[in-house]
Amino acid sequence: MRLALLFSGQGGQTVAHWQQAQAGVAGELREALAQVLPDIAEPNATVNPEKLAKNKIAQPLIFAQQMLLWGSLQSRLPRPICAAGYSLGEMAACSAAGAFTAAEGVALCAERAAAMDGAAAGEHGMLAVLGLDEALVEKLASEAGLAVAIRNAPRHLVVAGPRAGIVAVADKFAAAGASRLVHLAVHTPSHTPLLAKAAVDFKQRLDLLPDRRLAFPVFSAIDATAARTARPALAALARQICTPLDWAACLQAVREMQPDAVLEIGPGNALARLFGELAPEIPVRACDDFRSLDGIVRWLEAGH
Repeated sequence: MRLALLFSGQGGQTVAHWQQAQAGVAGELREALAQVLPDIAEPNATVNPEKLAKNKIAQPLIFAQQMLLWGSLQSRLPRPICAAGYSLGEMAACSAAGAFTAAEGVALCAERAAAMDGAAAGEHGMLAVLGLDEALVEKLASEAGLAVAIRNAPRHLVVAGPRAGIVAVADKFAAAGASRLVHLAVHTPSHTPLLAKAAVDFKQRLDLLPDRRLAFPVFSAIDATAARTARPALAALARQICTPLDWAACLQAVREMQPDAVLEIGPGNALARLFGELAPEIPVRACDDFRSLDGIVRWLEAGH
């Protein structure tokens, strides 16, 4: 079984994912999460979607939920042949490969969120634009003071920048014939030059971590370069904060590894759907598609 892993980013988190982490995270991971999200240790603590969209909550929470799933599945699955992570998900991909522990990763995600929030004052957002040519999206985005942050597919881009620009350009994208516009539950201009300072600050933090051999290659979401040791993987983690992501190239790199199956770990199933569109010949599912961990294992054991 040649298994590839995809780790989702921000935007798909729900109250159910908070509850999953609240109930399932234990040991050192729980202690680390409680340090940055004290409410997670309170059984009756509740959150709403608006609160879950805040970086300082979303980033450590999503990472912990992913590490909870991976920690529960790892011993039951074959060693992956590769992994890739979408934006924040690259933190989980690197941790799963051994660049740093899950407990260390929670603290790093909190620092990442703080650096990003501190680098871009004011209201910002991200907007997915489907159905338009890349050149047109880049032109309209630039005119509105925005930048293309992610290339998911040739006609599926994400722009980011000040909230006022997002609101202003949405109507122009619609008038130009966009098939779909989706305002993401992310309040920061991720993967744009507006976060250059955050990238520098986070690199200084990651430079303190030791180099080591990774258990499997991790593809950078920036350009699909494969890291086999921690140092280049960590460098990519810092750079991607202020650098556009070519997720389409990343998925193509995973496809070229010729996996027998691909599993998305984390909130939602957007990455599984994107990979399925690119490579319909390769079975792909997301953890959120299943009601239990046993269901995931049975799916993989069924010959995929």
